[in-house]
Amino acid sequence: MRVAVVIAHPDDEVLGCGGTLARLVEEGHPVRVVLALRRSDPRGVAHWEAILQDFDSACAVLGVEPVVPAPMLEERSVDLEVRELHDVILPHVEWAETVLTHWPGDVHQVHRGVARAVEIATRPFRRRRNVYAFEVPTSTDQAFAPSFSPQMYVKLERGQVERKLEAMACYSTESAPGRAVADLERRLQVRGAEIGVSHAEAFVVARQFL
Repeated sequence: MRVAVVIAHPDDEVLGCGGTLARLVEEGHPVRVVLALRRSDPRGVAHWEAILQDFDSACAVLGVEPVVPAPMLEERSVDLEVRELHDVILPHVEWAETVLTHWPGDVHQVHRGVARAVEIATRPFRRRRNVYAFEVPTSTDQAFAPSFSPQMYVKLERGQVERKLEAMACYSTESAPGRAVADLERRLQVRGAEIGVSHAEAFVVARQFL
């Protein structure tokens, strides 16, 4: 099963589905992580080269292929350039059988823009792809009316949890309350408790075909 992960920012792949990616790689599935946009905020611009290096390092820990399209679109233009963003991600959507991406109800507008581009690229009358939306701490859970209600869980073994946490530790500039390594493990434990296991990641099923 070929899996494409389409993300707005470096670290979203770890925050949203790092344990799942570790499990998929262990099971022999090829995984690409497509970094769709360049950061436009002052901190992101100032540290961009370091953040890209951290992205490569995190992907190496998880065993996935990092993809950084060239040239990159600026994240501040995502609302005006959804079609252009669609064109950037489309080759990777066509390669994949399954796509993981942001929940379209995230409070972060850039996450919503990426989810919209994936939605357009996976219209079933053109191409049928299974699409699952992940949660990102400090975005998915920060809306006025959080609407992320998972229907799919991925059970994680301890080694997969450790790889997620190790990958997050690669991001030297991205630590924040709610995103620290200890916070991530607590979230995995909460999702695991919902299905009676020690650790899990949760997803909303956006599209699924049998």
